[in-house]
Order: sequence, then structure tokens, then C-alpha cells
Amino acid sequence: MATLEALIRKRLSTNSSLKERLAAYHGEPAIFFQEAPDDTAEGWGEAQYPRITFLMDTFADAEHGVTGGLSIDIACSEAGHAPEDIEPLVRESLAGVFFTPDDGRTFSAKWRGTDVFKTTVGEQEALILGMSVSFDVYEFPLMETSDPDPVAAINFYAQDWDKELVVIGRAELAEVFEPTRHSPAAYFRRVNPNIEKQTNTVVWLTADLVLHLFAPTLRDRKEWLEQFAQSLALDGEVTMLDGSPMFIRSLKGDTKADEVTGQLTISVRYGLLRKPKYAHTMMRASFTKE
Repeated sequence: MATLEALIRKRLSTNSSLKERLAAYHGEPAIFFQEAPDDTAEGWGEAQYPRITFLMDTFADAEHGVTGGLSIDIACSEAGHAPEDIEPLVRESLAGVFFTPDDGRTFSAKWRGTDVFKTTVGEQEALILGMSVSFDVYEFPLMETSDPDPVAAINFYAQDWDKELVVIGRAELAEVFEPTRHSPAAYFRRVNPNIEKQTNTVVWLTADLVLHLFAPTLRDRKEWLEQFAQSLALDGEVTMLDGSPMFIRSLKGDTKADEVTGQLTISVRYGLLRKPKYAHTMMRASFTKE
């Protein structure tokens, strides 16, 4: 079964530049979950360093479902590759990449920071140089609910707007998916739902839809966000699944926001039709005695 931890290790192991800089254990790159084997264990090649050990903690989160932290320790000896050569390869392998284990849940990692450490091992007190790379891990569950659903409407709109745009929750993702400049990823969620007005036929609702746009560089993200916002502004409305319109009231970008917090807020207004009470044509029955 492909777990999140297994996919993270697979992603690191298949990075050829990273693989050639690491020691080997039983012929595989020295990448271990939680704890590395002892230096005297069978399976090591000519060297036991550099090696990677990673640990992940997750916990429930009201907004994302699951969030957590991923810590990756890069340990190097004084001989061989330095941790400074390996740390950028670890970051580029994991930051902004989506992982979908066998349970169907989708996660992404965001680089938080890197710390340097030194330690000694063995009787000769060999110096080990290392870096600890930290990531925040977030789940991105499908936020669609019941019709009329503004999230479902904007998801379908985004899919039709550009076929290269990967809508998280709607698209069928591979185990490991990396957004690119020409095929970025979008994720929508609803916040601030509110009843604006009620009539005898419709209840008018308002909400904010937050767009999280994932692309390799800041320039790529800004370009895609601007094009999407212009399309919404020109159209003025989005057709919901029941055929009714969802009106675009305002668009607000946040230059300080990132992919995790969401860079574009779309304020919308849509209606919930009241279902008329069913009145049977036969209101009463009467009988005539002959």
C-alpha cells in the first residue's frame, strides 16, 4: 500500500541528482523513515554517509482536514558531499508537490526553513555535518457539498476555462504530481457563507471562494491568477450545476498571500429556490346516494 511516507521516500529516491550524492543501503539510496540502521549493519556499501532520515507528524485540522510537519535530516561526514549540495535537491523534490496515497487523500508540502547541525559519532568522534529541512504538510480535500454548490460550479468553470489547469479534487491525480508553468494546479474552497435576502421564491446567499494557485515560480502564479481573474470579471457570472447563475460580485487579490492561504478571493451571490408546496388537484371527495 502506497502511504504518504512511502510516496515521499519514492519521490526523493527517484531524484537522480540526489541519488548519486547519497550512500547506498542494500543497493538503494540511504533514505530512511524515522531511524537509520546502525553504521555496522549489513547492507551498507563502502560509505554510510551522506544519508537522509525523515519524520512526519500529522494532526486534525478544521480547515484542511489534516495538517502536519515533515522534518528531513541530511547527515554528511567530513569526506564526500556537503549538506549544502544536497539540501536544494531535497527542497525542489518536495516543495509544492502533491502526493495522493492509495486512500485517495491529496497532500502537499510547503518548505518552512532549514537549520544546520553538527554532531559526533563513533569511538573516534567523527564529525557529522548536517541540515534539517522542515516542511508544512497540508491536506487538500474536495470541498464540494450539495447543489447548488458554488465550489462545484467554480471547479467546473475552471476546468472548462483552460484544459491545462489541474483542479485539485476534480482531476484524477497520479501518486506524485508536480505543477508546472504550463499545467498549474488550482484549489477552491468556500468561506463566509451568508444569507443576504429572502423572498417568497428564492433565498439569496453570498459567499467567498478562495483560489489557491500552485505553479513553480511567483511570476507563473501571478500570470495565471491575473488571467483567471480577468476571465471571471468579463463573464460576470458562473453557471451552477442546476443551470442557475452565480454572480461575481467582487475579486480581491492578496499580494502577501501564498498558495496555502489563497491568493484570490472571489465574492459570489447565488440563489436557493424555494420548492413550492404540492397541492393535489382533488381537494375533497363526495358521494351521491341513488
